[in-house]
Amino acid sequence: MTAPAALITGASSRLAAPLARFFAGRGHALVLHQRSPRKNVAALAEELRGQGAAVEVMTFDFVARENIEAFCAHMAEPFGVPEAIVNNASNFVHDFPGRGDANLLTESFMVHMLAPFQILEAACRDKSPDQRLNVFNILDQKLLNLNPDYYSYTLGKSGLQTLTQMWNRAGRADVRAFGLLPGLMFPSGPQSEARFVEDSAKIPTGRALPPHELCALIGFLLDHPDMPGGLFPLDGGEHLLARSRDVAFE
Repeated sequence: MTAPAALITGASSRLAAPLARFFAGRGHALVLHQRSPRKNVAALAEELRGQGAAVEVMTFDFVARENIEAFCAHMAEPFGVPEAIVNNASNFVHDFPGRGDANLLTESFMVHMLAPFQILEAACRDKSPDQRLNVFNILDQKLLNLNPDYYSYTLGKSGLQTLTQMWNRAGRADVRAFGLLPGLMFPSGPQSEARFVEDSAKIPTGRALPPHELCALIGFLLDHPDMPGGLFPLDGGEHLLARSRDVAFE
C-alpha cells in the first residue's frame, strides 16, 4: 500500500520541524517546501530519512508567481497529490499603517494567498476521483483580535482565512479546509526570551502554545473524517485579550 503524502510549505520555520516529525510518525511521505536552500531543512530531511520516512525537499520562492506555478506543476511528482496539505509558508516582516510597504503587501499576498490558492487548485485538478484532501492553513489568532502591527502580513493572512471559509462553503465532500489560529508559540519579532516568558504568563492559560498540541489537533482532525472544515483558535484564550499592539511591542 502506498503511503499517504503530506506537503508542508515553509519548511525552514520553527513550526515546520514538529509538523514534519508528526506526519512522518504517522507514516506519511513528506514533501518539504523551502523558499531557499536552508541547512536546517536539509538536516531535518536527513533525520527523517534515517528513521525510514520518504522525504523530498523542493525549493521555490513563492514571492514570484512563476515559481508558484512551477512548484504546483511538480509537487505531485515525488509521491502523488498530497492528501494532507499544510500551508505554513509565511512572510512575517513588520510594517504599520501610515508606514506601509507596498512591496511587503505584494509579497504577503503571493505567499499567504496566491500560493495556497494555486496549490489547492492544482491538487484538486490532479488528484484521483476518490482521493480526499485535508488542508491545514496556518493562520494567526490576531485575525480574531486585530492590532495594526505586521500590517501587510495580517492582510495576507486575512485573505487566507477567507479562502479557508470559502472552500468550506463550496459544497465539496472531497476537500476539508481547516484554519488553525495559533497564539504565542515562539518569541515574536524583537521579543527577547525573557520577554517571551513574561508575555506567556499573561495568556489566560498562563503558557504559550506547545507545538505538539497543534500537531495533536491535526491528528484529531485527520482521525475524524466526518468533521467539517472550519476555524480553530489554539491560543489559550489570547484572542480574547484586547490589544492595541502586537505582544512584542506592548
